[in-house]
Amino acid sequence: MIKGRTLALPLLAFLLVAAAPADPLRLEPLREAIISDARAANPSGVAFERTTTAIRRGPGMKEKTVTVERWDGKAWSLISVNGKPPSANQLKSFRKATAINPVPGYHRMASLLAAASDVSTDDDGRKVLKIPVLPPGSVLADKADISSHLSGEAVIVTTDGKPWVARLKVRARENFKLNMLIKVTNFEQVSDYNLGPDGKPRLALQSADSKGSMFGFTGGQTDEVVYAYR
Repeated sequence: MIKGRTLALPLLAFLLVAAAPADPLRLEPLREAIISDARAANPSGVAFERTTTAIRRGPGMKEKTVTVERWDGKAWSLISVNGKPPSANQLKSFRKATAINPVPGYHRMASLLAAASDVSTDDDGRKVLKIPVLPPGSVLADKADISSHLSGEAVIVTTDGKPWVARLKVRARENFKLNMLIKVTNFEQVSDYNLGPDGKPRLALQSADSKGSMFGFTGGQTDEVVYAYR
């Protein structure tokens, strides 16, 4: 009887350890260090041009649009659409979109990583912060907030002892409706960051791919975005 109890206790202890949540001591210092740096990254302190190549696909159609926009630290301006000056309608749509969408940049990690609840290590030995559900307002599509349908993973690297996000992957947790008409069956966005001349992280590249259906027809869109700093 004593021997049987002795064997059972280590097994019970193993099960308890296996079921335990992630050690908060591993998550908190890493997350808070990145959030602190992100809060200090004010978008008014940078100026850049953003070139977006969007390819929209649908039944019998494939449409490519190349848009160049500029952020000067205070306001947006639309430079060109497919190499031409923007039309009045394009300017109107641009102003509406930039009025409701936050300025992209590393500063947005502050709110995103506040929702991170776990940390793991990838095959390259890098820490990965996992966000089970993105906070409200993180991702807008056609004026709709789709954040609650998305999860995220932030890949962390360390330079001179300081951790920072090198890549943020966002993907759909489930199929969802967009504007009550479009059923989104796939959404994935990848944002890559690098260190600027001042040693601070900044957004360099973004790619996004979405697929869905409307009225029985399938389609999708792919976006490639390049940031050039001035």
